[in-house]
Amino acid sequence: MTYKLRQQVLWPDSPIERVMVPEDHQALHIGAFEEENLIGVGSFFFDLPSVRLRKLAVLPDKQGRGIGSNLIRFAANQPDLQKADYIWCDAREDAVAFYQRLGFSTEGEVFEKSGISYVRARVEIVPLSLKTI
Repeated sequence: MTYKLRQQVLWPDSPIERVMVPEDHQALHIGAFEEENLIGVGSFFFDLPSVRLRKLAVLPDKQGRGIGSNLIRFAANQPDLQKADYIWCDAREDAVAFYQRLGFSTEGEVFEKSGISYVRARVEIVPLSLKTI
């Protein structure tokens, strides 16, 4: 389910292998469900003192309802993530405002991967302190 949602949202025209991360089996995956249907997922990869957020995906017709931000807030309050100092991600440039509303700050220059522009973003982990939208 996680791979299918990631593909549908992030890389709809690519094979499903495009959204697979070799360390997926070691990550913390947090999903948002509507009844039994997965509508959002965030995957958190540990490399203490940081945690990398990869492949945050919410179905397009469910975006703008706080699902993605709630996934990140929920994750930040999990005991395993509380061992980290900060969460970071390579944010798609068109999603930077979303991360900034949660308290993420950007670092460095915009860079490109696979034809998409990204910028590095990070937020310190303090229980319940991620900004509320």
